[in-house]
Amino acid sequence: MSNESIYVSAPGKIILFGEHAVVYGKTAVAGTINLRIHVSLHQSTERKIRFAIPKFGVEKTWTFDDFPDLNDFGRDRFPPSIDDFNLWAKKTSVLMDQDSKIEKALSVFWYLLLGVYGQKCSDQRPLNPNLPDNELNRITADLLAVNLTVKSDLSACVGLGSSGAYCVCISTALLQSFGIISTPSIAVGTKGDLTWEAQDLEKIKTWSSAAESIIHNGSSGLDVTMTMLGGVARYKKGGPITILQHVPELKVILVNSKVERNTGDMVKLARQRREKSPETVDDIYDSIDSISHQAVDFLSKPGNPDFYNFLNDLSKQCNRHLNDLGVGHQTLDQICTLLANFGINAKITGAGGGGCVFGFMKPDIDPTVLNTMEAELSQQGYEVQYPSLGGSGVLGHAAEPSLSNSP
Repeated sequence: MSNESIYVSAPGKIILFGEHAVVYGKTAVAGTINLRIHVSLHQSTERKIRFAIPKFGVEKTWTFDDFPDLNDFGRDRFPPSIDDFNLWAKKTSVLMDQDSKIEKALSVFWYLLLGVYGQKCSDQRPLNPNLPDNELNRITADLLAVNLTVKSDLSACVGLGSSGAYCVCISTALLQSFGIISTPSIAVGTKGDLTWEAQDLEKIKTWSSAAESIIHNGSSGLDVTMTMLGGVARYKKGGPITILQHVPELKVILVNSKVERNTGDMVKLARQRREKSPETVDDIYDSIDSISHQAVDFLSKPGNPDFYNFLNDLSKQCNRHLNDLGVGHQTLDQICTLLANFGINAKITGAGGGGCVFGFMKPDIDPTVLNTMEAELSQQGYEVQYPSLGGSGVLGHAAEPSLSNSP
């Protein structure tokens, strides 16, 4: 394990076009936003494991004695089976938390920590063929003594890809700490940030995707891939995720309704609507697919003087279709109506039923209009941010970066 501190960050993402239709083989378009999750990892000087998410008041410390079966998990396949992890987790009540979101966050951390530790031990076995297992376990157990802190610009459970970014950050930090991937070496931007070689990114993707399935059973892998690579991309179920080239710098207004929703419930609702009226819903999905293809073509060929007006119109059309699917919410409608008064056609991003809406912003928007719009949204209790689209993916930093205040 490296004795140096490790600082990693990864971005959130928003679905621009294609929500719900992508489940049925249609095209979706997504982009990363410059709101990020940050993880710092330090090797502990004690035989203790520390984990903290200050934003949610989480601060946990465990000793090795809390987990007598640390060596009973994650030794046969890498990444380990989720079912095997669940069996291990049931043996201890230490991971239990009254808040299900916190419990899943803890489970992801422990799944990755024990899984990466197991791979390290497996890698060490050929180098120490004559060493008894209990002695090898004793020597390598010190590798588990980590102090890991998670900080975030992203709100959870509102469709911003926080789960994928969380899994990518923790996977990356632990894989580097245990020497399973190299330190990052590819320069990104002008601030001294670095990312990893392709073979290391593939390992990060594999471990992160496995871990995300703890949070979202049957995850598409879109969030993990987007947060790892960055940019704006198109995606079709079962196909490759293609990063679009020549996308101009774009900024959006992102409004958090603060209405939490369950992605699985909204997908189920849309499926039930399709079962009841298959032809009608399939027509909606075909229309959404057409919008996604138009957006891909337009985003890849900037320079048209009607660029923002066109995206604005596509957003309006797509949002209407999502409401026809029944995945809207009266609060989201209120936000969209307010933004429309200022010339921005906002739309649902993600599963709907709550969460966030976004709208494309013209670069020359009048600051007075912007201030008035934000004041009206804030007065009604909504959270407003102005992230840029298509930023960098997972990054390693020389020092702990500060969180974004206003992107």
